[in-house]
Amino acid sequence: MKTIKTLALVLLALAVAMPAAAQTNRLYDKDVKQLLDQSKQSYERFWDALDNQIKNTTFKGPTGEWVVKKIDEDYRKVIDTARDRFNDSYSASTEVAAILRDATRTQTYVSQKGPGMKGASEWQAHATVLGQLAAAYGGAFPPVENQPLRRYNDKEVITAARRIEESSKQFAGILDSTLKKDKSVPEAARKSMVTDAKTVGENAKALREAVENGRPASAQAALLLQQAKKVQDTFMAGSASAALNPQWGSMRDPLATIAAAFGVK
Repeated sequence: MKTIKTLALVLLALAVAMPAAAQTNRLYDKDVKQLLDQSKQSYERFWDALDNQIKNTTFKGPTGEWVVKKIDEDYRKVIDTARDRFNDSYSASTEVAAILRDATRTQTYVSQKGPGMKGASEWQAHATVLGQLAAAYGGAFPPVENQPLRRYNDKEVITAARRIEESSKQFAGILDSTLKKDKSVPEAARKSMVTDAKTVGENAKALREAVENGRPASAQAALLLQQAKKVQDTFMAGSASAALNPQWGSMRDPLATIAAAFGVK
């Protein structure tokens, strides 16, 4: 029993000591939608500032010819497609990946021309927006090779938190009944362990309510994941793991969603 208590205290200390950097400032859907709008606006400012001679140029390369005006037309369509498809039920990860991929060619060209090129400053402003957009999907701009992009929208985070709320109540109930059968576990210790399990659900509720109300939620997400790790490490390594594992398993996927949504490794 003393070993279990010591382990719990060590895990709690580790959780509290987690660096603030692990708490990613996740953007809400409305913020991502605004970035998509800004990407269109900032690109249009770049195109307006671009020298007309460049706009009317046709470049020849090893893979064929490419017409600047056609690139412009295609790129605008890619941005508009992402803006049109993004909603509370679809994060448009594939479409955003297409924006970042297609913007790379112009990024390379502007970088080669240097700051003296007309429109260089406007492109840099556009690239800054793309960087913020990429970060919201767990990536970067310019994108690295085979860069995976995935964003969990607000609705998905809320659903995951609610599932954890519900499952944690059932888990705490099974834990309580299982520990009551183990006569080697004192009542006070049993109650403390059950309280820890219930706290997972309370943390999930706090996270859900923060997201539903559009409040900053990175701290709530970190607390939830820390508490879930504490419970898993403490109880799932014990003799009761066989009885508890099925119910805990129902929380693994939603916990993974929360971790991915807030960029916690």
